[in-house]
Amino acid sequence: MLDSRSAAFAERVRDYASRLGNNAPRIADDMMEAAFPLTCTQARQEGALRMLRTGIISEVKRILRNRDDGMAQADFAEVCAAFAPLVKDLRSKSYFVESAEEYVAVPNLIAEPDLLDDARRFMRRKGIECLTEADRLDALFATVTRNGTDAAPTRQEVLS
Repeated sequence: MLDSRSAAFAERVRDYASRLGNNAPRIADDMMEAAFPLTCTQARQEGALRMLRTGIISEVKRILRNRDDGMAQADFAEVCAAFAPLVKDLRSKSYFVESAEEYVAVPNLIAEPDLLDDARRFMRRKGIECLTEADRLDALFATVTRNGTDAAPTRQEVLS
């Protein structure tokens, strides 16, 4: 996508989010046909509409996650000096809140501790899922590379 089209798409996402909330699947479903009519028609004909939708949702999530809602992070120091260093270290300007099914900007999370609690629990659960999967990969790696009588299978044997 050209830069001007990317900017226009991001602006359209923000416009839809202002009306629908920060729910990426809902935004993608509502704007997909209008934003990409020819692409959607072709994808539908080729049986790839679901994959296209998945990609659009992913891009919408990226735009929502990186959106700046106008409140500078330095403003938190005015509310409470203890917030400033914590907010400064955050890697995102918004976080997914499962109960709301949308990304919520950090200022709104601070204003509504229940949403902040939901966001942190969701992030922690995802982190645990990643660590669990890494443990599985560690076990697979150990099995594949173990020394002993059982030689690790070759790439060809694995793919057969």
